[in-house]
Amino acid sequence: MDTQERKISPAMPVKAERLSSQISKLILSEIQSGQLTVGDKLPPETELAQRYGVSRTILREAIASLKNEDILESKQGRGIVVKNARSRQAFRFSDVFETVSIGEVNYFYEMRALLESEAAGLAAMRRTQEDIAEITESFRGMEEAVKENAPGAEAHDRYNAAIARASHNPVLIEFLLFLQGKLHDLAKELRIMTMASPERAHNVLEEHRRVVKYIMAKDPAAAQEAALTHLKNAAERAGMKIYNP
Repeated sequence: MDTQERKISPAMPVKAERLSSQISKLILSEIQSGQLTVGDKLPPETELAQRYGVSRTILREAIASLKNEDILESKQGRGIVVKNARSRQAFRFSDVFETVSIGEVNYFYEMRALLESEAAGLAAMRRTQEDIAEITESFRGMEEAVKENAPGAEAHDRYNAAIARASHNPVLIEFLLFLQGKLHDLAKELRIMTMASPERAHNVLEEHRRVVKYIMAKDPAAAQEAALTHLKNAAERAGMKIYNP
């Protein structure tokens, strides 16, 4: 075990709203109280997610927020470590959208469509065999969910994260994880509604299948268009309109 790794004490119960913001504040309080110091390594992602009782997506958003504040950083071969005890930013970007109103959901979906389609295009250009293995494995998880008439939230999150990582753009990856965290609860509800209709669930799966197909074929334009089409359809299924005047 890394001699610099320290345990974060068990967290207090976390309320359902604004989970990622609360988690980032809890981690920050550990740092500012001296329980974690500069150079210390955070425990593994799975352990932290279990400790705080949140999904790995929410945890990643919290960590991404602290990275943006220059408090945490990724170290090759070590993982996530404490970089600074105080934020160097004038404000926290995550605090701008502490809650997401109905009107703002459209903006988030529009931003998500822009970024995820670009990520798919970059993934088609840059993907490695390891990326393909991760994407196809997560897609198989979504296929199994459709067969079992289950939401498949975890597989869907893995799928989105795998495509983001295949872009090999660290800034884009972090921002997509931030957006994914902000829309996590809404997306979960929409998946439950989607899986209630076998025909709709099949259509969604086919949309994802086309994205995977074009990423594997190294066709950036087609992958980008397929991802954009999926996000437009997803917004419409949620009763939203994006890319409107």
